[in-house]
This record gives sequence, C-alpha cells and structure tokens, in this order.
Amino acid sequence: MFPITLSRKFLLITLALALAGCGGNKPEEKSDGAKPTPEGEKGGSFKVGLVTSGPVSDNGWNAGAYKSLQTIKTELGADIQNVEAPSAVQQEENLRAYASKKFNVVIGHGAEYESLALKIEKEFPNTQFLISSGGKAGVNTTPIIYKLEDGAYLLGMLAAGTSKTGKLGAVGAMKIPPLERIFKAFELGAKAINPSITILPAVYTGSWDDAVKAGQQTKAILDQGADVILQDVDAAALGVFNAVKERSTAAKPIYALGTNSDQNAVSPDVVLASAPIYYDKTMVNLVKKVKEGNYKPSDTPIGMKDGAIGFVMNPQLASKVSADLKAKIDAATKEIAEGKLDVLKGK
Repeated sequence: MFPITLSRKFLLITLALALAGCGGNKPEEKSDGAKPTPEGEKGGSFKVGLVTSGPVSDNGWNAGAYKSLQTIKTELGADIQNVEAPSAVQQEENLRAYASKKFNVVIGHGAEYESLALKIEKEFPNTQFLISSGGKAGVNTTPIIYKLEDGAYLLGMLAAGTSKTGKLGAVGAMKIPPLERIFKAFELGAKAINPSITILPAVYTGSWDDAVKAGQQTKAILDQGADVILQDVDAAALGVFNAVKERSTAAKPIYALGTNSDQNAVSPDVVLASAPIYYDKTMVNLVKKVKEGNYKPSDTPIGMKDGAIGFVMNPQLASKVSADLKAKIDAATKEIAEGKLDVLKGK
C-alpha cells in the first residue's frame, strides 16, 4: 500500500490532468464515428469548413476539395477545418456542427449533402452552404454544378479512337445524376469518332472507397471484351487501375481513364488520360465572393468554358494516340471551351 502522501499527490495529478483535458482544445467527439480535424488550421476570423464522404487522400474527388481548402486558407486568410463523414447521419451532424460554430461557409462535397443543406439552411441564415455536384439553389445554399461531362466527352473520343476491340466500359460508385451525365457524355464522345462503337452498360460498385469491389467490377467488363475503361469511383480508382494493369499486355493493351483530378501519374502505364476538375476555379472563387459580402446563391453550371474542367493526356502514353485523333480531340476541346459545343445537346 502506498503512503498517504504519495496517494494524495497521485490524486492531485490525476485531477489536474482531467481538468486540463476538459478545458483544452479537445476535438468534438462523434458517437457515430466521424473523424474531425482536431483543431483545424488557423488563419483568420473568416471560417470555412469542408465535409467529405471519403478520405482526402483519394487522389481524386476529395483530394481536390482538400487542396482547394488549403488554397482558401492561403489566399483568403481563412480558418479552415475538415471532417470525413461517411454516413448520412454523420453528414448532417457535421454540417450542423460547423454552422452552429458560426462558420461563414460550409462545403458539403457531394450531391448527397444537398437535401441536408436545404433542410437545415434556414436555421443558420449567416452560413453559406456550398454543395459540390448539387442541382438546386436555396436561400443560402449554392449547388456547385461541375460539367465534368465536358471532359468525359473528350475521354470518349480518345477511348473510341484507341480501342482495338470496339468495346468500351464504365465503372461508377453510385448511380446518381452527375455520374449518369458523365457516362452519357463519354458515350456521345465515343460515337463522334466511331458511330458503331459498343458501349457496355455501366456498372456501379455502391461504394466510393471499395477498391476490391471496383477491381471485380472492372474485370467483369474486361471479360466482355472492353479494352478502355472510364471510372468515377474516387478512392476506389486504384482497384480499377490495378485490374486493367493486370489484364493488359503488349499484344493486347488495355487502358483506363481518370476523372475528377489528374490521375495519370497514379498508374502511368495504363491511365491514358484524365478529365480533372480545377477546384480552385470554383470553390475558392465562390468562397471569395462570400467573404466580400452580398453573396447570392446561383445554380449556374461551370465547365470547360469557365476553366473549371480540363483534359490532360498522359505524356508517357502520348505515342499511343494518332495525330489525326489528337487533332479531332483538340478541335472538340476548342469548341467546348468557346461554348460552341454542348456535349450533351450537340452544336
């Protein structure tokens, strides 16, 4: 048994630590597993929060948003925080948490946040909610409508022009309107090069981060003869790339296509090109307008014409693309950028 004096010292130390823990900058605990940034990153009194449904290390959709958040801190002097919220319960909880803490802007990075923001926006009139891939503007909710289909159309042209089997495939995470538009534009771009090209029905994994499932679905498409695969599965993209790499040979090459960010370097042996979203052209500019005051929500789409969507060939595989095909893609890129070609409606 310890002497009474030592026990008292131990008790005092224990109480001191407990009190310090209660009074310190402890992250808000989430009973349902959300993972908040412990203390955010300090920059100024203007506060911006980002909620993503997947990890910001995905080399795609979420990574692009996080990079923009860092730019918002650097260029606008904002206090920033981010949190990953995989479930609908976590997503609403974290939108509310940031707004309750008087964040000026809360970014919900995905269409899944739109109904939640519209539901709660009136409770937080001093917070602007920005919803990536949304579709409906609210009182203080702005949908960021990315026309990624501009880039997908060009990827379709590239795919049809390089395919040897005459069959193309697509793998998505969720069957939601933004992905359906992307896959439709991919099909139209392919048929602009080869009207008789076969576009296999798109498959969906049901997950943005299940690389194993993405790989399995990709192999199922490859088994049907597709030799160019478009994917939009965020963190699970590596599963697609690995499946393609496993099946590709020098005699019968198979390629994959990147979306949301420049994924050419992720798997440079098989990713033929990417259609990145330039988030700094969208998120940063919108947040800047909010900070300047008198901001009004809008539902105007933004695409290649606005410098928000790109098309980037993988230089390592550039020799696989004929000069004629490249010229056709360049011409279409120019028409889209000038607003002369609506990829879903035609000229």
